[in-house]
Amino acid sequence: MIIKRDGSLTTGSTLNPNNIWAGSTYEYLRGPSYVNIGIISPTTAALAGLLSMCLIGPSIVGEEFVVPNVDPAIYGLNTPQLANNFYIQAGGVGGDRLVNTLRNPTAGTVAYDAIAQIVPSGGNGGGRRGR
Repeated sequence: MIIKRDGSLTTGSTLNPNNIWAGSTYEYLRGPSYVNIGIISPTTAALAGLLSMCLIGPSIVGEEFVVPNVDPAIYGLNTPQLANNFYIQAGGVGGDRLVNTLRNPTAGTVAYDAIAQIVPSGGNGGGRRGR
C-alpha cells in the first residue's frame, strides 16, 4: 500500500490539517504493518529548511527534523527514492495513525514530496488469504 502526497507551504505556515497523510484510505493502519516514509523538498538549496515530525500511533518515530533538500537540477529527481530518501522505518499495529507534520519557518515558499509505503506484517492468526 502506498500513499503519495506533494504540495508546497508558504512562508511561516504549517500544513492544515497538519498531517501529510490526512484523508488517505491508509492513514490508519489496518493491522500489524511495517511503514517506510520518504519526504523530500524538491527545491533549490536556498529554500531548504522545511520541518517535519513523524508519529505512528502514540509513538514519536522522528522528532522535528529538517526535510532533506533534493535539488532536481542537481539530482534529476523530484520524488523520494527508496534507497536514498526513505530514512524513517517503523512498525505499527491496527488502528495506529500515520502522522507527519510539516512546518515552514523559512522566508520563502517550499515544496514537498512524500511517500509512505505500508507493508502488512501478517498477524492474521496463521490463516491464508483468499479462503
